[in-house]
Amino acid sequence: MSNLEEPLCYKSKEEQSPLLSLPDDVALGCLTRVSRSDHAALSLFSKSCCYPRVIAIQRKKTNFKPMCDSEEPPYKKSKEEPSPLSTLPDDVALSCLARVSRWDYAALSLLSKSYRSLMASPELYQMRSLTGRTESYVYVCLRTPPVPNPRWYILRRRKISSDLIPIPSFPSQSREGSSVVALDSAIYVIGGLIKGKPISDVLLLDCRTHTWRHIPSMGVARAYPAAAVVEGKIYVVGGCKFKDYSLSWGEVFDPKTQTWGSLPPIPFRKRRQMYIHDCVVRDGKVYAVDGAERTTYYSPGDGKWGIGNLGEVTGARRDWCMIDNLLYSLSKHGRIFWCEQEELDWRQPEGMHWWKEVKGLEVLNENLSRSRLVHFGVQNVEIYNRAKLEFDEIPELAVLLPGARLSNSGGNILLFWDEMIGNLQQIWCAEVSLERRQGGEIWGNIEWSHAVMTVDVDPFLDRYKVLHSVSVTL
Repeated sequence: MSNLEEPLCYKSKEEQSPLLSLPDDVALGCLTRVSRSDHAALSLFSKSCCYPRVIAIQRKKTNFKPMCDSEEPPYKKSKEEPSPLSTLPDDVALSCLARVSRWDYAALSLLSKSYRSLMASPELYQMRSLTGRTESYVYVCLRTPPVPNPRWYILRRRKISSDLIPIPSFPSQSREGSSVVALDSAIYVIGGLIKGKPISDVLLLDCRTHTWRHIPSMGVARAYPAAAVVEGKIYVVGGCKFKDYSLSWGEVFDPKTQTWGSLPPIPFRKRRQMYIHDCVVRDGKVYAVDGAERTTYYSPGDGKWGIGNLGEVTGARRDWCMIDNLLYSLSKHGRIFWCEQEELDWRQPEGMHWWKEVKGLEVLNENLSRSRLVHFGVQNVEIYNRAKLEFDEIPELAVLLPGARLSNSGGNILLFWDEMIGNLQQIWCAEVSLERRQGGEIWGNIEWSHAVMTVDVDPFLDRYKVLHSVSVTL
């Protein structure tokens, strides 16, 4: 099955469909409100789930036409029609809705207040998890000048083309310098720069309802920190001024108690460890990657810090992530590298000398490398100088240039990069699956590659920029 298709759950034995226990008119009332594109999936759950001719007749009788991607949604209705789900027990209604793709929830929520209530209920997402109907969604944050605040989108993947669907954005999110992590059904936006100064603010995006709220602020203002999740808690390291980082280099947030706590003081002190550009989790430890590509780890289990390995070249790679126990990163020249996870550990002599390039992606290398040049201009020099003033030392300007971005999406690599065609800026996305072949080499296969957004930009203004991408399972 292609990664672009909606997940279909094939079963060796047919389960009892919740629709079987319903009167025919009620069952048809539910099915007429589901997009025809989902009928093939629904028919797999039960032989009686979908009768296209009968459903078509029922739609004609009720004058109901489901919304498709090319149609305008029925935003205004003179009178709200009664929902067939309102007559069902909640568990049956939730069981029906849990089997529908979440892409249809926006259309279904327009039909009645009861639908909207069910779509936003935590019980629906619990039902999706219990019945194995969860789906992975990629949320993307863009800087979109001249709009001062970043905007958020969902990546909609298709066979022929993919695009970015806008969702509500927070009106005063930091324009630069934040870190993001996903935990449960939420995305946390941590720290950042506002008017050139670090902030301690933390925002939460509830991905079930696409609503925003503030959560308790960190104890220390941070810009460009690294963040990771271990056992349901969020660990944040770095991003603070040199004079602050020894005692407040790391903090931990507990979502259950909604409280922040300081990590123990770091026992060693190196100036370049102040700038942390990446963070990965391995064996329950948080590994932070500093400006010299030195890894420093914190073990929540015993509350101790440790020194890891040292990279080969300062500032050579970013967007480190762990996939199937292998470490991947993207070089500033647009090449994807990998190494065994043991390379994070300290050894003598030092140096992560075993980085190897992912094979089979030569066609992407030039595009990924050229993406950095799209954003090179006065604005980035200003950002560099401001950050250097605030944090005393940044290894090189290339670290701050946007360029291509890499993230983990369901065990595959997701890449974003920019291309300019005249005054048109295109944001491209590609999904790469990974395979370990004989001889130990890692090969990448491009599952799909599409321009997901095209904008007409002013050559004298700043360009659109991918700030973050993060996968959430719902």
